[in-house]
Amino acid sequence: MFPPRYRGPNSKRTKKKVSKEIKANFDAFEINKKTFTESELLTKPLLRALAGGSPVYEKPVYIGQNVYIRPSYVVSLPEYAGGSKYNSLDFKANEANLQDKTHKGLLSSKAIGKMKNSINWLLCSADEKNVYHKKLNSWFKFKVNFITLTLPDTTMEITNTILQKRLLNPFLTYMRTYHNLQNYVWKLEFQKNGKLHVHFISDVFIHHSKIRSCWNGILAKNNFLIDFTKKFGHCDPNSTDIHSIKKIKNLGAYLAKYMTKNAADLVGIKGRIWGCNQELSKANQTKLFIDRDQCHLQLKPLMNSDIEYKPIEILNPKTGIFKKIGELFFLKYSDWENTMFGEIKKTFNETILFLKNVSASETQLLEV
Repeated sequence: MFPPRYRGPNSKRTKKKVSKEIKANFDAFEINKKTFTESELLTKPLLRALAGGSPVYEKPVYIGQNVYIRPSYVVSLPEYAGGSKYNSLDFKANEANLQDKTHKGLLSSKAIGKMKNSINWLLCSADEKNVYHKKLNSWFKFKVNFITLTLPDTTMEITNTILQKRLLNPFLTYMRTYHNLQNYVWKLEFQKNGKLHVHFISDVFIHHSKIRSCWNGILAKNNFLIDFTKKFGHCDPNSTDIHSIKKIKNLGAYLAKYMTKNAADLVGIKGRIWGCNQELSKANQTKLFIDRDQCHLQLKPLMNSDIEYKPIEILNPKTGIFKKIGELFFLKYSDWENTMFGEIKKTFNETILFLKNVSASETQLLEV
């Protein structure tokens, strides 16, 4: 006998609705029905259903915690084995949203979060470098640079696609080839005059004259300096701006705020709005699984009273009650140095070392 809604794989009533998977399981059951034990029928809901019984619900079993590690926070979520697949309306809506690769010219909260995390990873992994200034006959310290690449006045149209493919990509390639550029984050933004420009952060010291020479050379190669040259008689516009960040205390918050401002002004842009190197992108996926027997020990440093804590909750639309599904811990870089220990800190340090090794060949003593 079959369950009420299943009349066999060849039934006219269900022929079009029966999936290949069910057919395969049905055929296997018909061939091997004598070899299935009672325990197998109990633990395999589909086979039990085919045998004429009702599917057995598998209660989820708690097996540990998934810990998502970022420089400024840590998220801890429980992991379960067994149970039903995700089939809620919210999950299906989110799954459909993930299939839509277009950004519609807007930075989502998730994209903004990834950009902030990329900047924080870059800052945490950047080594302080000593740079000698010939004219001043003195040394100064350098950690990261913050640059803006602008476009000149021209009658030629420069779309975001042209900007990225013909200008920004060659610039990044040149800097990677000749100036050891490795870890970086960039973002498009509109100027007040309606023209696009690019904000750019990296942990490699590059003299401002070389940045300007490279950018203007790429502009000239694409004939975007013709109008400027006719008007001013030279082809060296002040197209780059090096921002002073020496006296900024919370550099990570400043850069993240600056890079994510005016995110709603990019409506209509096709293509990428921001980007980073692959290593920073991988760092944003840093994750650790802690077995339930080790949770008390490995999560202990997060319980420090100096670390700010916030529960992650979701609202049950039926009951109107919030349910806690995880924890969010806010950290400062000093917490990673002084408070954290165990597998979480080890995983964080491994990611930092991974990013540092990207730029390991760069000397720490520079001259300008």
